[in-house]
Amino acid sequence: MKPRFKELYKHTPTGREVRQRRLSHEAQLRRSHREQLFMGKRLRYRLTEDSETESEYEFTPSDTALITKGLKSTKKGERLDALKNLSTKLEHPSEELRRFVSHGDCIDLLLTIISATETDEKLLSVWCLTNIAANESALAEKILPTTPHLINLISSDNLVVMISVWALGNLAAENKEMREHLFANGVLKPLVELASTTASNKILQTACFALSNMARRPNTFFDEFFALDLHTALAKQLAKFKSDKSCVTEISWVYAYLAASSSESQIDQLLASGAVEQLLNYAGTVDPPGASLIPIIRTLGNIVAGTDAQTHSIVRMPQFVPLIVRCIKSSNSRAVEKESLWVLSSVTAAKPDIDAFVSAGIVDELTKIVETQNFDIRKEAAFSLLNIAIAGERLEELPNKRLVSAFVEFIRSQDQELVRLGTQYLQILLTQIKDRQGVELLKKVDGGIDALENAVAVSEDDDVRATGSALIDIYYGEDSTKME
Repeated sequence: MKPRFKELYKHTPTGREVRQRRLSHEAQLRRSHREQLFMGKRLRYRLTEDSETESEYEFTPSDTALITKGLKSTKKGERLDALKNLSTKLEHPSEELRRFVSHGDCIDLLLTIISATETDEKLLSVWCLTNIAANESALAEKILPTTPHLINLISSDNLVVMISVWALGNLAAENKEMREHLFANGVLKPLVELASTTASNKILQTACFALSNMARRPNTFFDEFFALDLHTALAKQLAKFKSDKSCVTEISWVYAYLAASSSESQIDQLLASGAVEQLLNYAGTVDPPGASLIPIIRTLGNIVAGTDAQTHSIVRMPQFVPLIVRCIKSSNSRAVEKESLWVLSSVTAAKPDIDAFVSAGIVDELTKIVETQNFDIRKEAAFSLLNIAIAGERLEELPNKRLVSAFVEFIRSQDQELVRLGTQYLQILLTQIKDRQGVELLKKVDGGIDALENAVAVSEDDDVRATGSALIDIYYGEDSTKME
């Protein structure tokens, strides 16, 4: 499928317009890191809040033997005690306990108990499996033989359902192979049905946690989510649970992953479901903007990175522009600010939708960011300013006297992407503003031309060197031709 993300346009000395992907590899890594704060595995579900995890060195082979004996006991009380002890120690398993899971009888014994009829024992066994699944891949994969049993438990007692889904969600977070294994065992349909029909907020949250992990790429079954009409079902659940912050957040993560990998027609289905309007309505009530808005903003960003028509359909929603502007202005959450700037850069890449944000006063806010914030935030704001400048008719309306100093500082940095951004801005400034006014602005920046000459001398980027050399000629009046 062709990438749908908006791309930043720039002019080169040769007159050719080349497309620079909006999402650099570094930006993807940053988003992935932030994503792990909210997604991935849910660690260590414990039986009681007052239970304590013992240090690793306190668990010995004799402890393993004692737990094994308890799990094999014919007395229910002894089995329950052994399961409680095991579930707690699996929160931070020692090397001895890891050996018991990897090479001992642990999984077989838990399978035997899960297959029995005692609900309390079944619950504790699943609890143990959930904690094993929350560990690293080598340990988590040991519970793969139990997945058919976990999937069957989705239709059982409520608490058992939640813990079973939790374990499945932890497995799905691991890697593509585990997601494919779960799909092959038939997990998707019962998960979607559970998320679509449950009246329990806790079960809905856990089901959405598992579904969002299943929807993560890579996978081979993505289209099945739409075949099962998950996007419509969750829109209905949003309406029912709109006052529950945790439910809205978990549902939003599902939409974020669906939107990230959807085709053009699937994005249209997401828009038709009415979920976006509901998410915007909810986001408008969150003040100040906080981390719970990240999956909502990510969903919006993935949609506006689609076609111009899809971008416009979002921008014209009355809650959208105020939300993004408010999140960019907010100092409550750096992650929210950066995500919102990413959304804005895609919107400003679509020329017809720039006016909505310019009219909302975003230029002044972006200018403050590139003047004062840390470079990572400034970089995100710079993309939108360049998009606005590239649009042409608004270039001379920008506060270029302030911006030229900020973008020269980009050129002085050691970050090659920042250097490219700074060079692109100077290219527009020196070639698009008439009567050499752009040159005069650059002359007023101490060391401005020196920074550009140094970038040309040391940069390994062919475009930076070529563009910079041509700009130096324009600055000194040695090239009377205008860069195209």
